[in-house]
Amino acid sequence: MRRFLATIYRIVRKDLLLESRTKSVTTTMAVFALLVVLAFAFSFVKTFRNPAVLGRGALWIAFVFGGTLGVTKTAALEDRNGALDGMLLAPVDRSAVYLGKVASTSLFVFAVNVVTLGATTVLLDYAPTPRTVVALVGVVAVAAVGFAAVGVVVATLTFRSGLDELALPLLLVPLVVPVLLAGVELTAALTTGARTGTWLRLLCLYSGVLLLAGLATFEFVVEE
Repeated sequence: MRRFLATIYRIVRKDLLLESRTKSVTTTMAVFALLVVLAFAFSFVKTFRNPAVLGRGALWIAFVFGGTLGVTKTAALEDRNGALDGMLLAPVDRSAVYLGKVASTSLFVFAVNVVTLGATTVLLDYAPTPRTVVALVGVVAVAAVGFAAVGVVVATLTFRSGLDELALPLLLVPLVVPVLLAGVELTAALTTGARTGTWLRLLCLYSGVLLLAGLATFEFVVEE
């Protein structure tokens, strides 16, 4: 178990160190997510009387499309440099490789979407209470894990099978629709003070299912 956890830590450390030097993944994700928020700000800000509706819509659309761009960029870097092949040649459990990639991708997605939340507050006049912000950050964290769990598998499958990069969103987005729906509904419930139990259970359960499915399939995906 100690070796398993050490492998996960080294992979996460490697990804964070590489990103701290290049900033290619988070910068790409952040720019795209902010462009989505800006598009909402200029196109719909005068149409919606309730800023909360516009804010949560922009937040979760930016989450899905920015995250998709992020996992595409990450998988492309791994494929181009042969880094994934190097990790697979190492005498380590491949499930540890998968969990390491999920952990680092989750951190990237989470960080970018916290920035996106701040952008919606400034540009769309979306003003949640401090208590709502804390709960919403927790929701974004769980959603980031679920998104990364399926995103790593789909992105790896796309690049290792020789499919075009445009195929990745077509495969990924339908699988994360429940995460998107749960995120939107939880954001609405937190804003209005409604109950969050059902949608929170759905988000946690579905994210857990995606993680277990990824653990079960990753080894087959990376096989030549």
